[in-house]
Amino acid sequence: MHRLSAVLFVAIGLTTAGWCPAEVFILESGGRIEGELLNPDESPRQKFVVRVADGATVTLRADQVRQLLRERPEEAEYRRIRPSYPDTVEGQWALAEWCLEHRLVDQRQRHLQRVIELEPDHRDARRALGYSQFDGQWMTQDEVMAQRGYVRYQGRWRTRQEIELLERDRQLGAAQKEWYVTINRWHNWLGTDRAGQARQNLLSIDDPHAVPALAARLTDARHPQARILFAQVLARLDTPEAREALAEAAIDDPVEEVRLSCLDYLKPIDDPAMNAFFVGKLRSRDNNTINRAGIALSYVGNETAVGPLIDALVTTHTFRLGSQNPGAMSMSFPTGGTPGGGGISMNPQPKVIRKQMRNAAVLEALVGLTGQNFSYDQRAWQFWHASQRRRDRVDARRD
Repeated sequence: MHRLSAVLFVAIGLTTAGWCPAEVFILESGGRIEGELLNPDESPRQKFVVRVADGATVTLRADQVRQLLRERPEEAEYRRIRPSYPDTVEGQWALAEWCLEHRLVDQRQRHLQRVIELEPDHRDARRALGYSQFDGQWMTQDEVMAQRGYVRYQGRWRTRQEIELLERDRQLGAAQKEWYVTINRWHNWLGTDRAGQARQNLLSIDDPHAVPALAARLTDARHPQARILFAQVLARLDTPEAREALAEAAIDDPVEEVRLSCLDYLKPIDDPAMNAFFVGKLRSRDNNTINRAGIALSYVGNETAVGPLIDALVTTHTFRLGSQNPGAMSMSFPTGGTPGGGGISMNPQPKVIRKQMRNAAVLEALVGLTGQNFSYDQRAWQFWHASQRRRDRVDARRD
């Protein structure tokens, strides 16, 4: 074993100094030996007999070798002609050019490197190796970027701050994916004999990384009581993302109990973003959404919601009435024996109507926020609201 390690060291060391082997033996242990295979015709293969750079012979069992890399004809020719090129700038440059012509990339690099060892300012060799002059010094692009504080990361040059952010995002993504798996498993336990354990596990979550998975379950859990449980867990975590998930469920969930539970969890939280979210929903084309937003603002609204609530007291919506199958034919029959009273006709196109809707939940929110009640009289509300703002401006100047 010691002999094999020593030969391996010698073979690699001499290769970099100039000797070029015929084959490379990749070992199961992870090492490699470079040399000439002396028993190429052995079949079935029992062993590899290899002559390495110093002339020594190494014997390897077949099961010690993972892969044998054989040289190409160009590599054999290179090995043959290499000693004929002198170790001078001209000789090494000529050999590098020969390697370029025969697509021997690694060998060319070695000879270009030797050229600049012999003549550090050899311009063509420097440029072939990727050097450029910066402030009078030959530097590779990698050296320039490193000097400027950049680091190669995932195939691109980045600042250390960028790398820290990317690593943080990567770790965040991994943590969130793990929570998706865990919470999905606990969700599946609900409704089984492990429901108690699932509830206990969910209520013990204190990691904000779990919020995306909990928000997903709040949206798609089939049973309303399960959705209320996920809302409770999100409320305990109380991050901006958790509050956003509760607000969306307070508008979109089809079950009133779930919507009101989400609002109960949001009510103690003084978050202007929640007020703004529900105010935005007052501009919906859907009358149900407007009223749900009104209910939500009666829980979490503040004085900035008064103006938008007044605007949403009475809203106009478009409805289509008539045939569900425009253009379909219908048949009618005469009554009372009237001749010509029947026949086939085309169904009329659906009728489009516009209708004003009074939004009771919006009014309730207004009354709760202001202590006033002008019913659905928007002009009266607007007059009162304008007078309040004028008075507030006067009071502010006096202060």
